[in-house]
Amino acid sequence: MAVTTPPPPQTIAFTTGDGCALELGHHRGAGGPVLLVHGASASSNTFRIGETATLVDHLLRQGFDVWTLDWRASNRRVQPIYCANTATDFTIDAAATHDVPEAIARMRSAGVSGKIGVVAHCMGGAIVTQGIAQGVLASADVENVVVTALGLFYRAAIDNVLKAQDAVLEELLLDNHQALLHPTKRWDPDLCQVDPGDGDWDKLLQLPYGVWSQTPLRHQCPVEFCHRVSYMFGMPYLPDSIPTIHDAALPTQFGYIPMQFLLHCTQNLRRGYAAPFVINGRGRSMAADETYLQHEPFRERKLTLITGDLNSLWHRDSIDTMHEWLLLGRKSDQPRAVRKLVLPGYGHQDLYWGIKAPTDVFPRIVEGLRL
Repeated sequence: MAVTTPPPPQTIAFTTGDGCALELGHHRGAGGPVLLVHGASASSNTFRIGETATLVDHLLRQGFDVWTLDWRASNRRVQPIYCANTATDFTIDAAATHDVPEAIARMRSAGVSGKIGVVAHCMGGAIVTQGIAQGVLASADVENVVVTALGLFYRAAIDNVLKAQDAVLEELLLDNHQALLHPTKRWDPDLCQVDPGDGDWDKLLQLPYGVWSQTPLRHQCPVEFCHRVSYMFGMPYLPDSIPTIHDAALPTQFGYIPMQFLLHCTQNLRRGYAAPFVINGRGRSMAADETYLQHEPFRERKLTLITGDLNSLWHRDSIDTMHEWLLLGRKSDQPRAVRKLVLPGYGHQDLYWGIKAPTDVFPRIVEGLRL
C-alpha cells in the first residue's frame, strides 16, 4: 500500500496584522469554497495524505473549491515565523483572532464569493470555534462548520491530564526561555542559524519521557518518532489504521510547535474550556475567565462535530461537552443545525488518514458542509 497525495496546490503567502507570515493553498474546483484548517504541529498536508485517499481529492470530486491554511502553529511555518520575529504571539488567542479571519479576507481578495465552508481539525477546531465565539468570524462569511476532535471544551486522556499538571512547560518557557519544541530535535537558541539535529529534550521532559517509555502507555513499535509524538501529545492515531503512514511518513506530518501555544493548550485543559492565555500562570494559578463561552455568535451557524470513540489525544468528552453546550437554553438561542458523530473504531488523526476514512468519515464531512 502506498501513501496517496494530490498534486500540490497553488499558494498565496500573506502576513497577518500582527506580523505572522502564513500561507493559503488552493486546489481549484468548480463548486462552493471550503477552507481546511489543520491541527497544531501538523500542517495543511494533513488533508493531502491518506492510506487510500485524501480529503482534498474527495472534496474536489464532490465539486468543492478547496483552500487550505498553514497558520501560525503549522510545522511548515512556525520555525520561519519564529526566526523572523521572536516577538510573535503564539497563543491560541492570537491564532483565533488573526489567522482564519485574515485567510478568509485573502480568499475574498482572490475572488471567492458566497459563504465559505470550514473543516477544522484538533487545534484548528479550537481556533475556529474560539474565533466564532469572539465574533471575528462573521456568519455572513462562515455558516457551515465541521469540527473534528476539539472545539471550545478541552478533555484529554489521563496521561495527558497528569502531564498538564506538572507545570514543566511553564519552567521551560518562562525560566529556560525555550520557545519551540520538536518531537526529535534538541532545543538550541541558535536554531535559526543551524539545524540543532536530533537528540534528547531538556531533562525536564526527557527524564519523564524515559519513565513513560517503560509503561504500557508506550505503543510497541520500533518507530522512535511515533513514541516521541505520542508522549508530546497523547497517542494521535490508531496505528493499525495507518500502517504505511505510521512506518514511513510520520516525520513529514509533525514538527515544531510553539511552546507558548502548547502551554496555552495545557492551561485550557486544566480549566476544561477555552479562556485567555495567562503569561505568568503556573500550575493551577489561572483566572477562571469564561470570555469565549458565548452562545450568541453560534446562532446562525450549522455545525457538525465529529470525533472517534477511541480518541486518546482529545477525549471524546471534548466533543460531547461542546455538543451539550451548543444545545443549552431556548431553541432560539441555539445554532440553526447541530450534529454530533462519534465514530466507532476511530482515534484522532486516522479520522483523515485511516484506511476506511474515505467511506466512513469523508461523506459525513461533506454532509456537514451541505447542511
